[in-house]
Amino acid sequence: MTSTTAAPPREHYWDTLRAGAMLLGIPYHVALCYRPGQDWIVRTGEGVPGMALLAELIHLFRMPTFFLIAGYFAAMLLVRRAPGAWLGGRVRRLGLPFVATILTLVPLLNLACEFSTFPPAEALRSFRDNALTSGGYWVRHLWFIIVLLYCSAIVAALVRWMPGLARQQVASRTDAALARHLPLALLATATIVGLWQGAVVEAFWDWGFATNLYQQILRIDEFIAYLPYFALGCLLQRMPAVQAKFGQLSPAVMVIAIVATIVSVRWGSEVHPATGRFIATFAALASTQVLVAAARTWFDRPSAGVRAVTEGAFVIYLFHMPIVIGLAWLGQEVALPTWLKVVAVNLLTLALSWGAWLVIRRSGTLSLAFNGVRTPLPLHRSGTGAAGGDPVRF
Repeated sequence: MTSTTAAPPREHYWDTLRAGAMLLGIPYHVALCYRPGQDWIVRTGEGVPGMALLAELIHLFRMPTFFLIAGYFAAMLLVRRAPGAWLGGRVRRLGLPFVATILTLVPLLNLACEFSTFPPAEALRSFRDNALTSGGYWVRHLWFIIVLLYCSAIVAALVRWMPGLARQQVASRTDAALARHLPLALLATATIVGLWQGAVVEAFWDWGFATNLYQQILRIDEFIAYLPYFALGCLLQRMPAVQAKFGQLSPAVMVIAIVATIVSVRWGSEVHPATGRFIATFAALASTQVLVAAARTWFDRPSAGVRAVTEGAFVIYLFHMPIVIGLAWLGQEVALPTWLKVVAVNLLTLALSWGAWLVIRRSGTLSLAFNGVRTPLPLHRSGTGAAGGDPVRF
């Protein structure tokens, strides 16, 4: 590997990609609420054809894309910041909203789930019992914060242990060779990651670690699943030739993404879970490349709208889940066509989550609690490139 000291120019397309990926959480969770014949954590008792497929398609690439972006920014920021200081900032800026959300929003989310299923007295008993016995009941949609902190701690420890990693790049010859053969490199990478997903995640379950502590609270299974994407994001930031090629639309990679997605959706649930994870990895990695390339091709420029969404992305994420669940529960008694409820829940969730962000950003205390900083950072400090600072978290 070689060392680098030059800061890259700002890459606006990452802002667009972050904003789009963040907003996809809303239709994803709404789709889970309205899958025909399938109850989720909230019971709606109704469904819309196509919602199960929509949820599965979004799930294939959304979190892999999240963690690849997170790894990319981790590698970028560790060029300019000491690993201990960077990790301390991560812990504060993710940990405070994590605790605040567990204490305020998650109980409301859980109550809505219970009232959607049981009569009031029984719902309260179920809430009490689950709150006392189930770790996952408290973690809910915050699991990604736990996993992101694991990944951040690992990369910070590596840089502290081997300081040269802070500025090292992959050897230019290797970088150029991989860039020239990106589709093949992607297939090889997907094979390695897919084998990891199939073997290690499956072993986690087979060896009895799917317990209240390891799976529901510590989320070790999710950590195993998404660590490779975080690592790939770190590597991508240190491979300028591959990064440039990764940002270009490739017909071959598009074909891989389409074929792997069709195979995963059509047959992934009919094969052994390890095989299903292996297949899904090809769809996830290829789809992520297509998304990055599309963002770089069409959205690599400043946008006030994208800046606004990116600035509020973390708060939108924290609030959207309780709002989706609450609206799905309250919508049980609303006499509307189910498809119209789906549209309404999506739009209302977006509006209310955005409204929560507008309120929070006006209060130093609320901003500290739910965004990890006392006052919002201007977006020009949270982008990429030479002027970039600490990026918005997912």
